Amino acid sequence: MFTIGFDLDLTLIDSRQRILTAAQRAFTDLGHTVDDAALLPHMGVPIDDVAREVVPGIDAELFLRRYRDHYDTDATTPVPVLSGARELLAAIRAAGGRSIVVSAKQHAAAERAVADSGLEVDEVVGGHFGAAKGDALRRYPNVRGYLGDHVEDAAAARGAGCVFIGVTTGEFDGAALAGAGAWRTVEHLGEVIALLPELRGAS
Repeated sequence: MFTIGFDLDLTLIDSRQRILTAAQRAFTDLGHTVDDAALLPHMGVPIDDVAREVVPGIDAELFLRRYRDHYDTDATTPVPVLSGARELLAAIRAAGGRSIVVSAKQHAAAERAVADSGLEVDEVVGGHFGAAKGDALRRYPNVRGYLGDHVEDAAAARGAGCVFIGVTTGEFDGAALAGAGAWRTVEHLGEVIALLPELRGAS
């Protein structure tokens, strides 16, 4: 059995607008106004690190608590599943593989996001970013690839000893993902299905 790892946000689901809404509300709670343009380049980075970057000196722990409260209680901002995600996960199962989500989201939030989306994955691991995702992936046998939309996901794949497949559904285009070390770049998750025989047979 082989294993394929996935980033969650902007790879399997598009939680961008819910993240932006919750972050803006949390900034407002703390007396700051931050617009989408300032936040979008940081998508995929732990949100408390984003807060420190865009508002130096902010109480990041308080911001994080407010952000989580707003994100968890937002019942109106949709979080759609990205096109091709269900089909790819089904193809991995049919080929005898497992799918593991490794996310920068807090573990409980990542599990809840997967459950709310209805996506069928085998495991969810939260609270990891960049190279630390590779540490999480090494817990699982026969990891053949990691799919992500962020250039830092390349470090996760290197740490896990597998290839990185860059997906251009986030803030980085194919050139940036290839420059970070992507083995392949795709615009649509359905394109990865054709790569499964190579991944399955990789040593």
